[in-house]
Amino acid sequence: MKKVIFLIIVFIVATISGCGRSGEVDYDQTESGLRYAFHVSTGDEKPEIGDILSMDMVYSLNDSILFSSHQSGIPMFLQLTEPEYPGDIFEGLAMMSLGDSVSFLINAEDFFIHTAGVMELPPFVEECDDIRFDIRLQKILDEEGFAMEQQRLMEEQMQQNVVRAEEEEELMQDYLDEEGITIEPTESGLYFIERERGEGPQVQVGNLVAVHYEGRLLDGTVFDSSYDRGEPLEFNVGMHQVIPGWDEGIGMMRQGGKATLIIPSYLGYGDRGAGQAVPPFSTLVFEVEVVDIIE
Repeated sequence: MKKVIFLIIVFIVATISGCGRSGEVDYDQTESGLRYAFHVSTGDEKPEIGDILSMDMVYSLNDSILFSSHQSGIPMFLQLTEPEYPGDIFEGLAMMSLGDSVSFLINAEDFFIHTAGVMELPPFVEECDDIRFDIRLQKILDEEGFAMEQQRLMEEQMQQNVVRAEEEEELMQDYLDEEGITIEPTESGLYFIERERGEGPQVQVGNLVAVHYEGRLLDGTVFDSSYDRGEPLEFNVGMHQVIPGWDEGIGMMRQGGKATLIIPSYLGYGDRGAGQAVPPFSTLVFEVEVVDIIE
């Protein structure tokens, strides 16, 4: 099992900075320099090299979450290997027993360069930063057990997806009724409500456009806004650089036009959502404005 799974960073806070270490926990330290704090220690079965570990895992930097297995509701799976350098995460995992809950502090540069395999540190990371890993070891599996667990989780996820899709459809219909929206959706299911017809040229597939927008969930929560950043988003229409609902909706507009796009999840972020801001199976409401057709 490839360790590049560590590159799956679900949510990054753009304001992270500054050589931080978590100070609310007292950490012990191994001879190699790995800092650790056991919250639960069962003394039960320990994993061996080659075992596949099923874990709850959250890792964070300066109190900002980089990855959380809780977000997807699916455990983190990782094959235990020999440590790649003194004090790496695999040394820590080998210290755990089934049912243990532990926090580890690992130098961010070591983690990103040596474990995650990136070429250079992300811009929000300082060399002296520590990454905190909060881990609970749920299961220790062999290859056969891992395959069976994957199959079980897949079937469970499929059942949950059916229920969530039905719930989304009901919530969207409630929203349409409350807002008095009676227009028919496009063939794909997009609701396009023109607020102001632009006087400029029609957007064409391939055009580089500049779009100001505000994105909300059905409950009114704003999860993203170019207006707040003071800079419109630029992208090429129809080139799959944005979610499908945007490619279709912006492609129906003219320069200077404004519209509301109501985008079901299958035209948005689907069953995965988008970080902590957009849950899975979320219908999205965008207020959009085609500021410019650049080329």
